[in-house]
Amino acid sequence: MRVTHVLHDTDELFLEHSPEVPLSACVGIDDRSGEVLRLSFDEAELGHILVVGRSAAAALGMYTTILLDLASQIVTTPNRREIYVTPPFSILEFLGTEEAQIFTDAAMALPVAVKLERATDTAMTTLNDFQHELDRRRREPDLARHPKFLFLSGLQAAHGIRACGFYESDVNPQAPKFAQILRSGTFHSLHAVVWCNSFANLDLTMPDGLESFRHVLILAGTDRSPFGEIEDTRGDQSWHVDRHLGYVAPMTPFALPTQAWCEAVISALN
Repeated sequence: MRVTHVLHDTDELFLEHSPEVPLSACVGIDDRSGEVLRLSFDEAELGHILVVGRSAAAALGMYTTILLDLASQIVTTPNRREIYVTPPFSILEFLGTEEAQIFTDAAMALPVAVKLERATDTAMTTLNDFQHELDRRRREPDLARHPKFLFLSGLQAAHGIRACGFYESDVNPQAPKFAQILRSGTFHSLHAVVWCNSFANLDLTMPDGLESFRHVLILAGTDRSPFGEIEDTRGDQSWHVDRHLGYVAPMTPFALPTQAWCEAVISALN
């Protein structure tokens, strides 16, 4: 599949804090305009991002640029240390691959607090944290609601939150917690970025799962597309679907950057 390497100067690629606009992040190149494709995390309904496809390098490449772009905005937020009393980033990493290590190493090196849970046997206390925070923001709507982000890497391996067949939620109590975060989180500035390797596994884990996401990034070679506007996902073309606007466009995702590049960016943030 076609990917593009992050060769831009980060001063041009990543943003700094701007109180007038929601946080946003770059994921690749819009093939129609040739411009960097940025996705906004606002409080509108369906504000989450779903990545679907088997290429771990492409999915985690987008994860890494999203993470570092958001971090660039957060570290330039005035009074950040007082505002972010809890970690702005939480990661559930279920794969443990070399590509995932680059992403999680970058996350743990950031000059902000990050919560990381690995492996399929994790207790997934991250979901408890988000549920508690969601409940608190519902009870206390006048308090500051700084954006928080949940990165879930490898939904197909997250057996504890599967909800079909023998994965019924009464057996896996994390499933309704995850569903609640996806259903209600964005209105309270709690955002999720989820990667699943196929639409088939998305359906197995989350029936009608697409309904929870505004942005769907479909990597080339994906099993099938539920969007009629996309005729073929078996070639080398990737796609961006904005379900809120009914917009479908070809895109080229960012490749997984090198560890050295990530370290250089994080050093500049520090």
